[in-house]
Amino acid sequence: MLTKPIAFFAAACLTAAMLAASPPKVTLTGKAQSCYPGTPLRLVGIRGVNVSVFQVSKVSALMTKLKEMDTTSIANGVWPMRLDTLAKQTDSLVNSSVALVRVVSDATGTFKLVIPVTDSVLVYGLGHNEDDPFNQVYTTMSGRANKSFVLDMSEGGCAP
Repeated sequence: MLTKPIAFFAAACLTAAMLAASPPKVTLTGKAQSCYPGTPLRLVGIRGVNVSVFQVSKVSALMTKLKEMDTTSIANGVWPMRLDTLAKQTDSLVNSSVALVRVVSDATGTFKLVIPVTDSVLVYGLGHNEDDPFNQVYTTMSGRANKSFVLDMSEGGCAP
C-alpha cells in the first residue's frame, strides 16, 4: 500500500527537478545610440527604442525583407515609396513574429537581453524619430556567448 504514495512522491520530485532545470542562457547587453554632429561628435543614448531578438532560423521572411531593404536602389525617384512600403512590411513581420525577447531601451539607451543559447540571432531596433521615417536598425550575431554591442541608430552616420 505504501508503494503508490512513494511512486507519486518520486514522480512529483522528478517533475519539479525537470522544471527547475532551465536551458542555458546568454546575456546580450546593448546600447541604442546616435550622435550629434560637430567637432567632436557627441554620442548619445536613445531612449525608447523597441528592441526585439529573434532566432534567425525561424524568421526567414523577416530576413528576406531586411535584405530587400538593404539592396533597394536609389537610382530612380520611386525608392522612398519602396523603402516606406518595405519598412511597413518589416515592422508588421517584427510585430507578428515570435521573439526570444522584447525590451525597450532606458533613458541612457541601454538594454539587456537574456535569451536561451541559440546559433544566431537577429537583433532589431525600432526608434521613434519623426525626422527619420526609416528609423530601424538591425544586426545579426551569435547567440552562443554573452556579448555587449551598439545599435547604431544613425546607420553609420556617426563615423568621423
